[in-house]
This record gives sequence, structure tokens and C-alpha cells, in this order.
Amino acid sequence: MSHENRLVQYVESSFLRPLLFQKGVTDVSYNGEEIFYEDNDLGRQKADIAVSSQEVGDFLRQIANFAEKQFSYSCPILDVSFSHYRLNASFLNIVRVRDQKSYSFSLRILTYGSILNERCDFFGGESHRILKEAVLEKRPIVIAGSTSSGKTELQKYLLGLMPSSTRVIVIDNLEELELARGDGGIDLTSWQVDERFPESSFSSLIRNSLRNDPDYIVIAESRGKEMREAIASVSSGHPIITTLHAQSLEEIPSRMARLAMMGEERLSREEALDDIRTHFSHFAFLRKAIAPDGSIHRHVESLGRITKTGAMEVLYRREGA
Repeated sequence: MSHENRLVQYVESSFLRPLLFQKGVTDVSYNGEEIFYEDNDLGRQKADIAVSSQEVGDFLRQIANFAEKQFSYSCPILDVSFSHYRLNASFLNIVRVRDQKSYSFSLRILTYGSILNERCDFFGGESHRILKEAVLEKRPIVIAGSTSSGKTELQKYLLGLMPSSTRVIVIDNLEELELARGDGGIDLTSWQVDERFPESSFSSLIRNSLRNDPDYIVIAESRGKEMREAIASVSSGHPIITTLHAQSLEEIPSRMARLAMMGEERLSREEALDDIRTHFSHFAFLRKAIAPDGSIHRHVESLGRITKTGAMEVLYRREGA
């Protein structure tokens, strides 16, 4: 049995089992004292699972052993991805609860395909048509929003809209977009980032993807200087779909420019913005809203494109936004 299979079997037979097989649960966390989970519809809930700090510590150390990673006072952060799970944990020397040492972790449960196939309220008005046309025309698409607003789910959904035999290179530091492969017949190659090695960084893999004749390059998330490579890719005629954090549709281009400038003193903000305005086509801003009853609603709030004058033209804005 492989290390990954052992990890899956171990986690799914642990004290977390009731939550891992509960429909709608996307995240499980332990704050050093109690377990909480996030439900797609109900929001964050306290779990009816009693577990001691010692039990959690044993659980996390066993995961580290299976993953062949260190988890100790000298290596207090454990970050591991396996099958459709992603776990980040912190060791005793970091976590405090009521002035006592403890452990903490956050477990993301990744889904096969896109849950947006089951949610008719995510798209509104002309938003679905606009995005579908952009994909079919192989336009660059930048998706922005806050944490957990549905950015990755929209990426997965857009992969499902691509015509059969579309050549796609996915660059990810997890395996979430790989789970969107499905049976749609697209020619998908998935590369995993390992920032420990320069040739496996986001930037290096984006550059290498250009040599693989892609119709689309899908970059899980742009967080820093790899945005320069993403801009260069689009400038050379290779469209991308990527995500980033931003506060509004209108802020996306300037946010992209700031990311591209990280560690590159020779690149000015205006130069970066000029490339973005010239070569990027569609921008999407997503919103995560929490209702008074605690339920979560995610949706496309606005779509836009940049005009020849450099202004953001709004193609769609959700009513009331």
C-alpha cells in the first residue's frame, strides 16, 4: 500500500470520520481545544466530537510519519496534501489554549468536479453566458475575491466548459484542480509546485508550460512574483485562468501589478498596468456573504474588461451589489 493510501485510510478511520463523509462539509479545524467544521450551506459549526490535545498530537504525528515529513519543536508547521485532502497543522511550541500548550490544524476536503454544477444561485443574469463565451474564445480570465469566496470552484467549473481535446496545463501547489479532470475529454496535464526547488517553482513551471503547446494555462493562485510570468504568458499569446485576492472588480488590475512588481525593482507600476490593460481580457469578482442565520452564499458579483482607454468596463454586476 502506498504512503498516500495509508494516509487516506488512517485519516478516514480517525475521530474525524463522521465529518469527512458528511455531505457539504468543506473544512474541519481544531483550535487547540474544540473541533469546528464549515458546511457549504450552514457556515461554521461546532462539532460534537470530544478529543484531547494528546490524541490530536498523536494523530498529527502519525500523518507526518506517513507523509515522511518532520513535525516537531524544530519543524513546528506541517503542510501536506494527499488525495482530496489538504492539512496544515501547528506544533505545541506555537499553539496556546488557556495558557496551556496544544496543537491546532485545518483540514480542507477537496471535491471532485465542481460543486457549482449543483448551485443555480452562483451565476446571475448574463454572468454564465459571458464566462462561457470567454472560455470558448480562449480569453485570459482573472478571478478575484476573498478567502473561500469560490475562486477555485469557478476555475474547476470553467475547466468543465472547455471543448473536448483542449490542451490545458494546470499549475498548482495542491491537487484540487486535478480533481476537475472529469470525463469531458480535455487534454489536461497537472504539475505540482515545489518551491524548495527553483525548477519546480510557480514561475519556472509557467515558463516551461509555454513549451508544451497549451490552449490554456490554469494557475491555481497568483500570490507573488509569478504574476510577471503570467503576464508574459498572456503577452505571448498563451491565455491563462488564475485567481488572486482582491476587494473589488476595479482593484484587480492594480493588485496584479503589485504582485508582478514583487522582487523586481526595474518594473514600474505603470509598465505592469500597461501590459495588463493591453493583454488581459476578462475579470471576475466573487463574493462570499453570510446571512443572519449563519448560512453561506457565494456568487459572481461582477464581471468586467478593460477598454482601450484603460478603464474597467463592467459587463455584469449583480443586482443590489
